[in-house]
Amino acid sequence: MEESKRKLKIRLILIGLLVVFASVAASLAATHMSFVVQSEADYSDAMIAATVIPLCVAPAAYGYCAWLNMKLVRANESLRHIARQDGLTGLLNRRAFMEFADTEPIHAFSHMLVMVDIDYFKAINDTMGHAAGDVALQHIARILVQEAPSGTLVARLGGEEFALLIPATGAWDAQHWRKIEAEIEAMRARLAALPVITPAGVARITASFGLAIARERDSLYSLLTRADMALYAAKNAGRNRLIRAAS
Repeated sequence: MEESKRKLKIRLILIGLLVVFASVAASLAATHMSFVVQSEADYSDAMIAATVIPLCVAPAAYGYCAWLNMKLVRANESLRHIARQDGLTGLLNRRAFMEFADTEPIHAFSHMLVMVDIDYFKAINDTMGHAAGDVALQHIARILVQEAPSGTLVARLGGEEFALLIPATGAWDAQHWRKIEAEIEAMRARLAALPVITPAGVARITASFGLAIARERDSLYSLLTRADMALYAAKNAGRNRLIRAAS
Protein backbone atom coordinates (compact mmCIF):
# COMPACT_ATOMS: atom_id res chain seq x y z
CA MET A 1 0.00 0.00 0.00
CA GLU A 2 2.80 2.45 0.91
CA GLU A 3 4.64 1.58 -2.31
CA SER A 4 1.55 2.34 -4.41
CA LYS A 5 1.11 5.68 -2.62
CA ARG A 6 4.75 6.57 -3.28
CA LYS A 7 4.37 5.73 -6.98
CA LEU A 8 1.20 7.82 -7.15
CA LYS A 9 2.99 10.84 -5.67
CA ILE A 10 5.87 10.50 -8.14
CA ARG A 11 3.41 10.18 -11.02
CA LEU A 12 1.53 13.30 -9.90
CA ILE A 13 4.78 15.30 -9.63
CA LEU A 14 5.90 14.26 -13.13
CA ILE A 15 2.49 15.07 -14.59
CA GLY A 16 2.56 18.43 -12.78
CA LEU A 17 5.94 19.32 -14.28
CA LEU A 18 4.68 18.32 -17.70
CA VAL A 19 1.57 20.50 -17.27
CA VAL A 20 3.64 23.51 -16.19
CA PHE A 21 6.17 23.21 -19.03
CA ALA A 22 3.39 22.61 -21.57
CA SER A 23 1.52 25.68 -20.29
CA VAL A 24 4.63 27.83 -20.57
CA ALA A 25 5.41 26.51 -24.05
CA ALA A 26 1.84 27.09 -25.24
CA SER A 27 1.84 30.60 -23.79
CA LEU A 28 5.17 31.47 -25.43
CA ALA A 29 4.04 30.04 -28.74
CA ALA A 30 0.78 32.00 -28.67
CA THR A 31 2.58 35.22 -27.74
CA HIS A 32 5.18 34.73 -30.46
CA MET A 33 2.49 34.09 -33.08
CA SER A 34 0.64 37.24 -32.00
CA PHE A 35 3.80 39.26 -32.74
CA VAL A 36 4.23 37.56 -36.08
CA VAL A 37 0.71 38.62 -37.03
CA GLN A 38 0.62 42.00 -35.26
CA SER A 39 3.43 43.48 -33.09
CA GLU A 40 2.37 46.55 -31.12
CA ALA A 41 3.87 45.80 -27.64
CA ASP A 42 7.47 45.27 -26.62
CA TYR A 43 8.43 41.77 -27.65
CA SER A 44 10.76 40.94 -24.71
CA ASP A 45 8.29 42.20 -22.09
CA ALA A 46 5.48 40.22 -23.67
CA MET A 47 7.54 37.05 -23.75
CA ILE A 48 8.53 37.47 -20.08
CA ALA A 49 4.87 37.92 -19.15
CA ALA A 50 3.98 34.87 -21.23
CA THR A 51 6.49 32.86 -19.19
CA VAL A 52 5.77 34.22 -15.70
CA ILE A 53 1.96 34.06 -15.80
CA PRO A 54 1.74 30.29 -16.57
CA LEU A 55 4.50 29.62 -14.02
CA CYS A 56 2.34 31.27 -11.36
CA VAL A 57 -1.06 29.97 -12.40
CA ALA A 58 -0.38 26.39 -13.63
CA PRO A 59 1.40 25.05 -10.49
CA ALA A 60 -1.31 26.43 -8.19
CA ALA A 61 -4.11 25.02 -10.33
CA TYR A 62 -2.44 21.66 -10.72
CA GLY A 63 -1.48 21.54 -7.03
CA TYR A 64 -5.13 21.96 -6.10
CA CYS A 65 -6.15 19.18 -8.50
CA ALA A 66 -3.39 16.91 -7.12
CA TRP A 67 -4.53 17.63 -3.55
CA LEU A 68 -8.10 16.67 -4.47
CA ASN A 69 -6.81 13.48 -6.11
CA MET A 70 -4.76 12.48 -3.04
CA LYS A 71 -7.73 13.24 -0.80
CA LEU A 72 -9.89 10.94 -2.95
CA VAL A 73 -7.25 8.19 -2.79
CA ARG A 74 -7.10 8.41 1.01
CA ALA A 75 -10.90 8.32 1.21
CA ASN A 76 -11.00 5.21 -0.98
CA GLU A 77 -8.32 3.54 1.16
CA SER A 78 -10.34 4.35 4.27
CA LEU A 79 -13.48 2.86 2.71
CA ARG A 80 -11.59 -0.30 1.70
CA HIS A 81 -10.29 -0.61 5.26
CA ILE A 82 -13.78 -0.16 6.73
CA ALA A 83 -15.21 -2.73 4.31
CA ARG A 84 -12.71 -5.30 5.61
CA GLN A 85 -12.92 -4.53 9.32
CA ASP A 86 -15.47 -5.65 11.88
CA GLY A 87 -16.86 -2.42 13.28
CA LEU A 88 -17.46 -3.73 16.81
CA THR A 89 -14.21 -5.56 17.58
CA GLY A 90 -11.78 -3.94 15.14
CA LEU A 91 -10.77 -7.38 13.85
CA LEU A 92 -10.76 -8.47 10.24
CA ASN A 93 -14.20 -9.46 9.02
CA ARG A 94 -14.99 -12.71 7.22
CA ARG A 95 -14.40 -11.27 3.75
CA ALA A 96 -10.98 -9.88 4.63
CA PHE A 97 -9.98 -13.03 6.50
CA MET A 98 -10.83 -15.25 3.54
CA GLU A 99 -9.00 -12.93 1.14
CA PHE A 100 -5.85 -12.69 3.24
CA ALA A 101 -5.85 -16.32 4.34
CA ASP A 102 -6.36 -17.53 0.79
CA THR A 103 -3.01 -16.00 -0.19
CA GLU A 104 -1.19 -18.23 2.31
CA PRO A 105 0.30 -21.38 0.72
CA ILE A 106 -1.06 -24.35 2.68
CA HIS A 107 1.27 -27.34 3.12
CA ALA A 108 1.47 -30.17 5.63
CA PHE A 109 2.10 -28.73 9.14
CA SER A 110 2.42 -25.20 7.69
CA HIS A 111 -0.64 -23.73 9.47
CA MET A 112 -3.03 -24.26 12.32
CA LEU A 113 -6.60 -23.00 12.07
CA VAL A 114 -8.59 -22.44 15.25
CA MET A 115 -12.32 -21.79 15.26
CA VAL A 116 -13.74 -20.14 18.40
CA ASP A 117 -17.41 -19.81 19.32
CA ILE A 118 -18.80 -18.16 22.47
CA ASP A 119 -20.91 -20.57 24.52
CA TYR A 120 -24.58 -19.69 25.08
CA PHE A 121 -24.14 -16.28 23.50
CA LYS A 122 -27.85 -15.94 22.79
CA ALA A 123 -28.56 -16.35 26.50
CA ILE A 124 -26.24 -13.42 27.23
CA ASN A 125 -28.16 -11.21 24.81
CA ASP A 126 -31.52 -12.41 26.09
CA THR A 127 -30.83 -12.06 29.82
CA MET A 128 -28.38 -9.14 29.95
CA GLY A 129 -29.16 -7.24 26.77
CA HIS A 130 -27.38 -6.66 23.49
CA ALA A 131 -25.07 -4.06 25.04
CA ALA A 132 -23.69 -6.81 27.29
CA GLY A 133 -23.37 -9.06 24.25
CA ASP A 134 -21.31 -6.40 22.47
CA VAL A 135 -19.01 -6.07 25.50
CA ALA A 136 -18.60 -9.86 25.55
CA LEU A 137 -17.58 -9.88 21.89
CA GLN A 138 -15.06 -7.09 22.46
CA HIS A 139 -13.73 -8.94 25.51
CA ILE A 140 -13.06 -12.19 23.66
CA ALA A 141 -11.59 -10.32 20.68
CA ARG A 142 -9.12 -8.55 22.98
CA ILE A 143 -8.03 -11.82 24.62
CA LEU A 144 -7.62 -13.59 21.28
CA VAL A 145 -5.39 -10.80 19.96
CA GLN A 146 -3.35 -10.57 23.19
CA GLU A 147 -2.84 -14.31 23.59
CA ALA A 148 -2.48 -15.41 19.94
CA PRO A 149 0.98 -16.53 18.77
CA SER A 150 3.02 -14.03 16.77
CA GLY A 151 1.91 -13.69 13.16
CA THR A 152 -1.61 -14.99 13.77
CA LEU A 153 -4.43 -13.72 11.56
CA VAL A 154 -7.39 -13.06 13.89
CA ALA A 155 -10.88 -12.39 12.56
CA ARG A 156 -14.50 -12.25 13.56
CA LEU A 157 -16.29 -14.40 11.01
CA GLY A 158 -19.75 -13.32 12.09
CA GLY A 159 -22.02 -13.39 15.14
CA GLU A 160 -20.11 -14.98 18.03
CA GLU A 161 -17.67 -16.92 15.83
CA PHE A 162 -13.98 -16.11 15.51
CA ALA A 163 -11.05 -17.63 13.62
CA LEU A 164 -7.28 -17.70 14.11
CA LEU A 165 -4.95 -18.73 11.29
CA ILE A 166 -1.54 -19.47 12.82
CA PRO A 167 1.50 -19.92 10.55
CA ALA A 168 4.38 -22.17 11.55
CA THR A 169 7.20 -20.14 13.08
CA GLY A 170 9.41 -23.04 14.13
CA ALA A 171 9.95 -26.57 12.94
CA TRP A 172 7.07 -27.89 10.84
CA ASP A 173 6.41 -30.94 12.98
CA ALA A 174 3.96 -32.38 15.48
CA GLN A 175 6.01 -31.25 18.49
CA HIS A 176 5.85 -27.61 17.39
CA TRP A 177 2.08 -27.77 17.03
CA ARG A 178 1.63 -29.50 20.39
CA LYS A 179 3.31 -26.47 21.95
CA ILE A 180 1.00 -24.09 20.07
CA GLU A 181 -2.02 -26.22 21.01
CA ALA A 182 -1.03 -25.85 24.68
CA GLU A 183 -0.98 -22.07 24.20
CA ILE A 184 -4.45 -22.15 22.68
CA GLU A 185 -5.70 -24.25 25.61
CA ALA A 186 -4.22 -21.66 27.99
CA MET A 187 -6.09 -18.98 26.01
CA ARG A 188 -9.35 -20.87 26.47
CA ALA A 189 -8.72 -21.25 30.22
CA ARG A 190 -7.89 -17.55 30.62
CA LEU A 191 -11.06 -16.58 28.80
CA ALA A 192 -13.12 -18.76 31.16
CA ALA A 193 -11.37 -17.36 34.24
CA LEU A 194 -11.68 -13.64 33.44
CA PRO A 195 -15.03 -12.03 34.32
CA VAL A 196 -16.53 -9.45 31.98
CA ILE A 197 -17.95 -6.20 33.33
CA THR A 198 -20.98 -5.25 31.25
CA PRO A 199 -23.61 -2.49 31.60
CA ALA A 200 -25.94 -5.15 33.08
CA GLY A 201 -23.41 -6.49 35.58
CA VAL A 202 -20.55 -8.95 35.80
CA ALA A 203 -20.65 -12.04 33.59
CA ARG A 204 -18.43 -15.03 32.97
CA ILE A 205 -17.95 -16.16 29.41
CA THR A 206 -16.66 -19.43 28.06
CA ALA A 207 -15.96 -20.48 24.50
CA SER A 208 -15.54 -23.70 22.56
CA PHE A 209 -12.46 -24.17 20.39
CA GLY A 210 -12.02 -26.35 17.31
CA LEU A 211 -8.52 -26.83 15.97
CA ALA A 212 -7.10 -28.31 12.77
CA ILE A 213 -3.51 -28.60 11.55
CA ALA A 214 -2.79 -28.43 7.83
CA ARG A 215 -2.03 -31.72 6.12
CA GLU A 216 -1.05 -32.75 2.60
CA ARG A 217 -3.42 -31.55 -0.13
CA ASP A 218 -5.27 -29.30 2.31
CA SER A 219 -6.69 -26.02 1.03
CA LEU A 220 -7.88 -23.14 3.16
CA TYR A 221 -11.45 -24.36 2.73
CA SER A 222 -10.76 -27.98 3.68
CA LEU A 223 -8.74 -26.78 6.68
CA LEU A 224 -11.63 -24.51 7.65
CA THR A 225 -14.11 -27.38 7.32
CA ARG A 226 -12.06 -29.68 9.58
CA ALA A 227 -11.61 -26.95 12.21
CA ASP A 228 -15.34 -26.24 12.07
CA MET A 229 -16.16 -29.93 12.60
CA ALA A 230 -13.83 -29.97 15.62
CA LEU A 231 -15.66 -26.91 16.96
CA TYR A 232 -19.02 -28.66 16.66
CA ALA A 233 -17.54 -31.68 18.44
CA ALA A 234 -16.44 -29.38 21.30
CA LYS A 235 -19.97 -27.96 21.50
CA ASN A 236 -21.54 -31.41 21.51
CA ALA A 237 -19.08 -32.63 24.16
CA GLY A 238 -20.28 -30.03 26.66
CA ARG A 239 -18.72 -26.72 25.51
CA ASN A 240 -15.86 -24.75 27.10
CA ARG A 241 -13.24 -27.11 25.72
CA LEU A 242 -10.71 -27.50 22.93
CA ILE A 243 -10.94 -30.38 20.47
CA ARG A 244 -8.43 -31.06 17.72
CA ALA A 245 -9.50 -32.48 14.38
CA ALA A 246 -8.07 -35.85 13.38
CA SER A 247 -4.82 -35.57 11.41
